[in-house]
Formats: sequence, C-alpha cells, structure tokens
Amino acid sequence: MTCWLIRQSYPGESINEILTSTSEVEISKDLDTIYTAISRFEKNAFPIRKKGIKRRKLIKTTALKNILNIHNDDGIRDLAQLKKMAEDIKSGRHIFSLAIPNLKLAKTKDKQLLLFDGHHSMLAYMVAGRNYLEEIPHMIIVDKENGYVEDKDIVVFYGKHAADIEDNNWKEKVINWQAPKKKQLCKRVQRDMGELLSAVQKRISFSTENLEDFDKRLVCFTHN
Repeated sequence: MTCWLIRQSYPGESINEILTSTSEVEISKDLDTIYTAISRFEKNAFPIRKKGIKRRKLIKTTALKNILNIHNDDGIRDLAQLKKMAEDIKSGRHIFSLAIPNLKLAKTKDKQLLLFDGHHSMLAYMVAGRNYLEEIPHMIIVDKENGYVEDKDIVVFYGKHAADIEDNNWKEKVINWQAPKKKQLCKRVQRDMGELLSAVQKRISFSTENLEDFDKRLVCFTHN
C-alpha cells in the first residue's frame, strides 16, 4: 500500500446534485493509520476541496440502514444532542467538522461500508428522514491499490483493544469508549445502522415519556 484515498461527497445547490472530491494521503512512518491520514488531510482539506471539486447527479444507491456500525446503542449516550442535530438537519443545515464531513466511513474487503466516526451525526440524519448516504455529507477512505481497507487496518478503530481481537475478526465486536476499560470491547448486538437506529429510537421515546410523566407529576404536586 502506498497511499490512502479519501473521497468526499456533499449535497449540491439543487436536490439532484452532489459535489465530490478525491484526495490522496501517502503512507509514511508518521502516516501509517487511517486516523493519522485523516488528521493530515484535515489540515489541507479546504484548499483541496475548493480546487478538486466535481459536480455529479445525485443517485441514491447506498441505504444508511445497511451501513455497519462500530458502537452498540449503549455507546450512544447524548440523546439530547442527537435530537437537536436532527432538528437542525430538518431546518436545512448539514453537519461538518473543520469544513469537512463529520461522517467518516471505510470500505471493507467485502465491499461493505463501516462507519467508524460520526454515529450521532448519522443517526441524526436518519431521524431527520434521510435514507441514503448520497443525500448527506460524508467521506469514504480506502487503500488506493486495493479499493478497500484491510482488516488489520480496521482494528485500529478499536484503539488499545485491537490486540484483543483474534485474527482481526472485528465484525463480531464493537467499542464503547464511555464504559469502564474492561467493558469497552463488547459483543456486537446491533448488526447495522438500521438496527442501531431502532434501538436508539426506543430510548428516545422512553426518555420523552418519562419527561412527560415527570411534568404531570410536577403539575399535580404544584397544585396540591
């Protein structure tokens, strides 16, 4: 492998248009993981984006519900933030970080897409009614030679727990950085973003019902 390819996509000015750009980050001792490659890319993202942008017709092909997740629903903690992001999206805003998409995905060797950064953002888009990846800002990273990311490079997403994943069999595992250290590496429960959304929506509904019950009890207490 000589370099990473980073493909960015943004909604265009019309609902039927997307803007795309492709950048290369050469592999070196200091840039040997996806994370370090993206960090280097972020420092140069805006001038690259401005120079190499292409306009394409929007073709909806990749369903968000089929994208692989790297967190179970217990790793999605900030439901209030998620709901606010969904409202912002409904009002016409998009989610960016440092002028680049907040959604970062890797293409696996079996041609699936794995979301390794931006779970709250993608869930917010789904809650707001977006169904396809092509409708939202995102970036996809691959090995330029293979057109995908090797398993040995994907386990980097599990941080210090990568060594605990036997034979790089990461698909059976997820990570929860909010959990105690010994419980951060977990067995996969939700198999894709569709299942993750269903689990999170149940929690959102439950928390909303609890808040309404609390308000009713507060009113009764005040009146008494």
